[in-house]
Amino acid sequence: MNIQAIADLSAELLIKYYENDYLPFLSYMDKDARWYGPADGQFIRGRKKMIEVWNADEHTLRFTMGNLRVEHTTSNHSFCVVILTYIVTTHYPDNNDISLHQRTVLTWCERVFHKENGEKVKKPFILVCDITTPHEKHHDDTIYPKNFQEIYDKNREAIHAGQRIHFHCLDKSDYFVMSDTIIYIEAAHGGKHCILHTAGDKIEVMSTITKLEKQYGHLFLRCHQSYLVNPEHISSIRRFSLTLDNGTELPIPEKKYTAFRDSAKERMNHK
Repeated sequence: MNIQAIADLSAELLIKYYENDYLPFLSYMDKDARWYGPADGQFIRGRKKMIEVWNADEHTLRFTMGNLRVEHTTSNHSFCVVILTYIVTTHYPDNNDISLHQRTVLTWCERVFHKENGEKVKKPFILVCDITTPHEKHHDDTIYPKNFQEIYDKNREAIHAGQRIHFHCLDKSDYFVMSDTIIYIEAAHGGKHCILHTAGDKIEVMSTITKLEKQYGHLFLRCHQSYLVNPEHISSIRRFSLTLDNGTELPIPEKKYTAFRDSAKERMNHK
């Protein structure tokens, strides 16, 4: 079993799941798999039953997923656990949007099949899907909580948009982050790696700041050899520094000040 491939597959299936494309996710469920939902009491056993339940469910909900982080662990070559943490926003028909931090744990195993010609084929299957941020079950809930209002208002957060970016982290996890949640990027370890600064986290990633500037120069501006900043999070610019909306102050070299200021103003005027 290729563990990194399973981690990537887990991310792909979960993204499709929250785009209301359930079939790819269900196709990888083991015939006797367990699904534990995000609310107390949500439990389904077996791929066949899952398909029946999802096919019978009718809703008009849409979801937006952001800041998906993927970690994995394994004990042998045919078994692994993938942990996915993210923010998911539920969009209701009445234009009410609720955002929650969520964590999904997928337990994978590898099954061996024999073709008619005797050839062995291996395929990974999900044994357990556990959405491990349980909340009180609402009385109107079937699969998805339909009335978050009473229970989840205290968990409200801003909806995250922008471009989804994939980073490889120093701890060998993968991080799928929405670009607008990155406040600034800092060079680290002598320029060999970078630190992503978001509103709630600092993530060390395996990229140089120069490489990130080339890849995502349309999203971030280089204010200094050690920093990329998100123009959306700049609160003020003055000679020769800038202040971000989280209070962080970063330097701007004198020779680059005018060009940077003009670029930042242009970006912000075209938001």
